[in-house]
Amino acid sequence: MDRQILNRKIKIPASDLFSPVKTFDCGQCFRFDEKDGFIEGIAGGELIRVGLKDSVGEIEYFTSGGEKTDLFFDPNNSYTQMSDSFVSAFEGRSREALEAAVSSGFGIRILKQDFFEALISFIISQNNNIPRIKKNVKTICERFGEPFPVDGETYYTFPTAAALLDAGETGLGECKLGFRVKYILDAARRVKEGSLSEEALLEADTDRAREMLCEVHGVGPKVAACVLLYGLARLDTVPIDVWMKKVFAKYFDGIPDLGIWGGVAQQYLFYNERYLL
Repeated sequence: MDRQILNRKIKIPASDLFSPVKTFDCGQCFRFDEKDGFIEGIAGGELIRVGLKDSVGEIEYFTSGGEKTDLFFDPNNSYTQMSDSFVSAFEGRSREALEAAVSSGFGIRILKQDFFEALISFIISQNNNIPRIKKNVKTICERFGEPFPVDGETYYTFPTAAALLDAGETGLGECKLGFRVKYILDAARRVKEGSLSEEALLEADTDRAREMLCEVHGVGPKVAACVLLYGLARLDTVPIDVWMKKVFAKYFDGIPDLGIWGGVAQQYLFYNERYLL
């Protein structure tokens, strides 16, 4: 039976902007694409469809999941207040860089993604480009996820740890994941056995959670930081890759302490440098 599509409207802080295009095209998620005037994808095992227009103080979207999908958009945090906080902590060229980044990136919200999906997706992202990451993620979902119908079309959930373990090296190898196969299997094994769990990571402080993630074979500081930020809503976490190293060298004296909203500041800086300059 087809799942019903529901129209949802959720309030965000009145001064906040929501930009669907920026939010879904800034490198934080891999299962969303433009389709028929919407951005459409799967999150938390449900279809989500968002129009392309920016909105202030409100997010309107369509979903097969009802109100439980509202939290995906992080509606309760004020990105205006966050931005004011980290911009005011700096002076000179660093402050100017942050002001420019906020100006160009404002409207991006850090999506609250499923922990296991974020873990596997960012393992796949290693030494990879976004089109190929999306293709790899789509392939494993269609092969090992659970199908569900919406409006006469078939969509797929993200595979469980058990499903990926059942696929094994042979099944995952057929998905052209290369060296990442053994990393994915180690992550899936740890999650299935319970030696790595979302609950334990949420209970730990950020530094300890990062250490726990880095115990997974093939997970280094960058992937761990992405999982913390995008899969566990640790907004103080700053993923650092070659692009961010260039940004910090260009505008800051070394790696800056961007504060408790550092992940948001990083996202704006990354967007401004990577996409607009």
